[in-house]
Amino acid sequence: MEIKNKIINEINETEQIDKLIEQSVKIRKNNISLALELCMQTIKQSSEIQYKEGLAASNLGAGICFRQLSDYENAFLHYNEALKIYRVLGDKKGESRALNAIGNAHMMLSDFPKAIEFFNECIYLLQSIGDFDFEAIVLSNKGLAYQQFGNLKLSLGSFLQSMGIYRTINKDIPYFLFNNLGIVYMEMGNYHVALKYFVHALKIEEISNILLYQANTLANIGRSYIYLNDFINAVTYLSEALIIFKKFGDRQSEAQVYSNLGKAFVRLRYFPEALSYFNKSLKYYREIKDQSSVAHTLCELGELYFEFNDFAGSRKLHIESLELAREIKDDFNITRNYIGFTRMYFKFFDPERIKEHSSKAIELAEKRKSYKELKRIYGLLYDGYKSIGYKEDAAESYVKLVEYSEKMNNLEEENLRTFTHYNKLNYDTSDIKDISSINVKQKEELMKNGNGSKKQMKFIK
Repeated sequence: MEIKNKIINEINETEQIDKLIEQSVKIRKNNISLALELCMQTIKQSSEIQYKEGLAASNLGAGICFRQLSDYENAFLHYNEALKIYRVLGDKKGESRALNAIGNAHMMLSDFPKAIEFFNECIYLLQSIGDFDFEAIVLSNKGLAYQQFGNLKLSLGSFLQSMGIYRTINKDIPYFLFNNLGIVYMEMGNYHVALKYFVHALKIEEISNILLYQANTLANIGRSYIYLNDFINAVTYLSEALIIFKKFGDRQSEAQVYSNLGKAFVRLRYFPEALSYFNKSLKYYREIKDQSSVAHTLCELGELYFEFNDFAGSRKLHIESLELAREIKDDFNITRNYIGFTRMYFKFFDPERIKEHSSKAIELAEKRKSYKELKRIYGLLYDGYKSIGYKEDAAESYVKLVEYSEKMNNLEEENLRTFTHYNKLNYDTSDIKDISSINVKQKEELMKNGNGSKKQMKFIK
């Protein structure tokens, strides 16, 4: 009788744990701290009764919460524990979720090759169990990793595969895929169409009423407006996103917003304000130990110092950034620093070093098939050589600039119109002005729920 009662009690406790885990997943969308509390509670309870399934799910949930709080050390600790348990249990579905989560964490830390490695392992596993829904999600994540790594061709290929699965299983395209497509359009320099996708994603997210999802899209819209030289809208959207990220304690996303605000003020040529935002961004990235983003921000500061003719300061920041990028094998930021040095040596009229640094940048960009970077490098070389009277080198650079511009255009022509056909969206952006109503609605919602204040909304001014 005692053994029977013990079994019944354990069954009741596992049911309670399962319900708490389910609750933590729901709460996580709007209250990360409380969700994490529940996960830590269920980890303790599951350990006490040796409930392996609950222990794996709780660790996975805790890892996701820690990642959203930008605590990557604890995130990886819990992810790896979940992965280990799922493998012992032979639970391939759970294993795939852990692999995807680890891939996402590496992507957030800008270790794109590592992220792609985990996404590929996850996709292989999902194909073996026929989990098409989740495979589409992971393919979208993989596409985003390729995009951030600079390989737009492979990025677009992954997005097409993802959309193909949604079409096959007769499901609507989710908000995050529209967001990712907007990012690709932005990389292509087609900012109006990027806005079209971001606004469409935001409309879907508003139905779900999950503020954190909306914040990411608001930030993307703000970033698009920077490139469109509409700085009032850029600052408005970035400020709204910042309020939400602060509410959730998402330090990494806060840092990204500060970085984008810095970019906006650079474009406005308000350099002291830009410097202030970049330094805030750098402080947060260092706090969460996002080394790649530290390198990226140091490079941005180097470019900023160049703008106000502090070449010694600019060189020092680029060297610091380059050393860190080399240490963590971050090809993207290594390339960007070489581009920065190339621009600087045009100013110093040093053809030998121009050739040395631009060649290194080209080699790395070609390795990653980053047409965008190659186009940028050859554009810089064309303008630079022309300015110092090197006509032959300028002509050679112009040929390459045209070549990579055409490759970028071909990518858009052959692939992006396919996305438009899939989604029944067109290139008309006449309704973009409607987003002003989204601004008002979002502000009212934030103020009503106590998530923002007038001071926060105006912090930029």
